[in-house]
Amino acid sequence: MDPTTMRSARPVLEDLTLSLPDIALTAGVQRPVVSMWRTRHAGGPHPFPSPVADDAGPPRFRASDVVAWVEATGLGKNPHFAADVAVRGVLDARPGGDRPTDGLLALLCLRSYGEVELGDLSSDEVLDLADELDPEDEFLYREVVALGSSLSTACALADLMASAAYSTGGAAEAVLADRYRAGRADLTRSALAPPALDVVARVVEVVAQADVVASPAPGCGDLLHAVLATPDAVEVPTAMVPPGEGRRLARRRLVAHGWEVRTLEDGDLPPEAVVVCQMPEVGIGDVSDEEVLARVDEVVLSLGPGQRAVVVGPASALVEAASSPAAESARSSLLRTHRLRTAVLLPPGLVVDRSRQRLALWVLGDAHPDVAIEDRWTMVADLSDVRPRGAEFDRAVLDDLLTDVVASLDSADAVRAHSFRFARFARLPQVLARGGSLVESARGLVQVPRDDGGAAAVRVRELVERLAEEMRPVLDVAVRRGAAAPVRDLMLGALVDDGRARRLPGLRLEPSMVVAAPERDPALTRVLGPEELAGDVPWGARAVDRLRLVADHADARLTEPGDVVVTTTPRPAAAVDRDGFSAVVYPAWVLRVRAPDDDGDVGHRLLPDVLAREIAAQPPDAKRWRSWRVRLLPPDQAAPVARALDAVADRAAAARCELARLEELAATLVDGVASGVVRIDRHADNPVGGGGQDVATE
Repeated sequence: MDPTTMRSARPVLEDLTLSLPDIALTAGVQRPVVSMWRTRHAGGPHPFPSPVADDAGPPRFRASDVVAWVEATGLGKNPHFAADVAVRGVLDARPGGDRPTDGLLALLCLRSYGEVELGDLSSDEVLDLADELDPEDEFLYREVVALGSSLSTACALADLMASAAYSTGGAAEAVLADRYRAGRADLTRSALAPPALDVVARVVEVVAQADVVASPAPGCGDLLHAVLATPDAVEVPTAMVPPGEGRRLARRRLVAHGWEVRTLEDGDLPPEAVVVCQMPEVGIGDVSDEEVLARVDEVVLSLGPGQRAVVVGPASALVEAASSPAAESARSSLLRTHRLRTAVLLPPGLVVDRSRQRLALWVLGDAHPDVAIEDRWTMVADLSDVRPRGAEFDRAVLDDLLTDVVASLDSADAVRAHSFRFARFARLPQVLARGGSLVESARGLVQVPRDDGGAAAVRVRELVERLAEEMRPVLDVAVRRGAAAPVRDLMLGALVDDGRARRLPGLRLEPSMVVAAPERDPALTRVLGPEELAGDVPWGARAVDRLRLVADHADARLTEPGDVVVTTTPRPAAAVDRDGFSAVVYPAWVLRVRAPDDDGDVGHRLLPDVLAREIAAQPPDAKRWRSWRVRLLPPDQAAPVARALDAVADRAAAARCELARLEELAATLVDGVASGVVRIDRHADNPVGGGGQDVATE
């Protein structure tokens, strides 16, 4: 560290005290290591410093003593220990004052602008430099003046921070990162976690058409910094920020990185600029969904032809079922502008101080001019069950999402030709008429069907021929090649809403009520739950006394034959209860498929077996059951497929019984022969592997 800078920082170190965890964190070691240093180096030429206070609280040590001891012993893994401790001291609250966040960021801006060591300048020269950079006092001049008599020391400390962070931009980020430790609610409320910032930055990267990014609601600059700092992004060197007291911090942060920042006046939005903003912006208190949508409406109204915007905000306002009629009306008005190209539902955990809140992302662009109003659409992507890995989403997941977003901004022909992974097609007139969740209003885009050349039909015949002979009469049906057709699927939530399936909750039974079930006891009712669905417990192994069930749960509903038993714990699983009359225990629940009407229900059919298979095929993290997609079958194929699947289930059950008997046979033979109570005599003229064994018991 530069000796002059260190001398300027010495008063900070004298006033600062560190706890043992502080020392460990700054030294880059585990907490027990510092305790070991304290014990092992209690004496000798370089004893560990003594605590500055001996009270009932945890011991604290003077920072200057600790720095001198670490430099003398060379222990720890941080070669910049002294600098980092000094930075920590700069950021800690000063006696009788506030944390100097604003002043430090202002000085870091000056250091980046002048490309000089501020400690080499006099106080007057620093003020002149501030006036030169900000003659209208739009973002930093008053903050520099406010440092007063401590300006020289603050300049030396700003140099120290920039040296420790290797750049003024890195030092600025260290200052902003300290907001969480400092409890700065004005800078942390509604702040986005790194994965959310990354996904927004990547989306802006692919939709940007020029080198200008604008934000009418920049907060403390988190989104703008993420966009401008994206390593392989389309270069966006210019940021536009509105004037005002609430925007000064964002401007200082960006200027400290050396980026050009221009003032975003009303009507001064360049047509090539991509707009990015968070609603509500960081630091704003709780706002209603109606307020969020009103601010998004302002963004939409400011967009010119060909202009694009990326907006991130609460999912309750942007995609989920509206919380009030006013919110539903406001969102419908936005949708009628036909500028929403893609809506993305993100998983929970992306808001730092609200781990359960869900975010949604809107990509706005031009309405398709070559598509009639009644035929226009938007794309809706559901990533609610896709969890990020560390500070970002899986790259393959993000790449597929970005290709979906780019395709949604293209022509109608490009949308039809693209194979979407996450995005689903939502026709706007139907969405507006139905209301509710945008995610549940979307359906899969019909792709051009692909003919397999009869491979599937041949494989079915091969499998039938290879199974046991007793299955042939059951599946005595003609299997032939058919014409490929688009797959019809719907979200499970939509199937429940329109009455094709009914959701019944599981029973909350006391654990003492569930007992082991002897075979065929008429006094017991079979119990089904997550254990049975996961295969951890055989079906029928658990039961509940029927009389106690009626006494304690008078409104309990047992399953009917054909009900689908479902759970999302620990992962999505489902199975058809063919016998019925079972008690389903929470957290499992029941889906009851409605039988089609004989007099007019001619649409595609939902089958219990197909429903169970679709649920069991969901990813492990797919816990939002309403967004599960379920395939439907053509009406003329529903009945024969149902009979075939019943036969397959019967054969599978018989196979499981046969496997159980074979396992019992093997175990009995081994135990019996080992104990001498069973002997196997083979006829002398039988070859090895032939028949004719006699099993004799002693």
